[in-house]
Amino acid sequence: MTALLELKDVSRQFGGVAALSGVSLSLREKSVTGLIGPNGSGKTTLMNVISGVDNPSAGHVLLDGAAVSGLPANILARRGIARTFQHIRLIPDLTATQNVALALHEPETRLLNILLRLPGMRRSDRQRGELAFALLERVGVGRHARTAAGDLSYGDRRRVEIARALASNPRLLLLDEPAAGMTHSERTALRDLIAQLPPLGVAVLLVEHDMDLVMGVCDVIHVLNQGRLIASGRPEQIRSDPHVIEAYLGAEDA
Repeated sequence: MTALLELKDVSRQFGGVAALSGVSLSLREKSVTGLIGPNGSGKTTLMNVISGVDNPSAGHVLLDGAAVSGLPANILARRGIARTFQHIRLIPDLTATQNVALALHEPETRLLNILLRLPGMRRSDRQRGELAFALLERVGVGRHARTAAGDLSYGDRRRVEIARALASNPRLLLLDEPAAGMTHSERTALRDLIAQLPPLGVAVLLVEHDMDLVMGVCDVIHVLNQGRLIASGRPEQIRSDPHVIEAYLGAEDA
């Protein structure tokens, strides 16, 4: 069975510094895959390479068995890859609904619709608003649909950003530290949300430092250290791997 996503010997250099060195891994459809490691281990760089923000210096990225290395982020988004970022990128003056609805516009028609405000667009605007609200409800912040993003709590802004990513109807959702700044109850809700996505046809790649969240929701976990993949396996295997304990888990517990 062909993997949804494969990385083959992917490297990424910035000047003389190797952020990634020969990383190979795969993600299955309808799965939750964890990506963990110390700060500076290359996790966000790997997410950037997968999503088209950065190009690999060497190696290949395959989506459904086809090479997509070097394709721009907008093309990869159309092919089903969506992501969130470490630093939230919502528009603070727009409501939660408006932020999500922006991702529902077709890029080639969005500017024309805004400029012309064609009568026929009003119905589709209403439909987009209804779908945006449904997505906000799905991630647990429907009650804040009319609240400006800048007035939301950090955890709620995180969830709005996830709703916006889901608005592109992805097959693969990249979550970069989504639990950062969340309370315990918000993290529990996030875990439940992530677990709901694979049955809906969305595979998840999760970068996260909250080990309870990672161990509780991931099917497979990959571990990076200094840009290299040092371990891959099921949560129970990763938890007891001596190399992972030495490089990361031991440091987290200290």
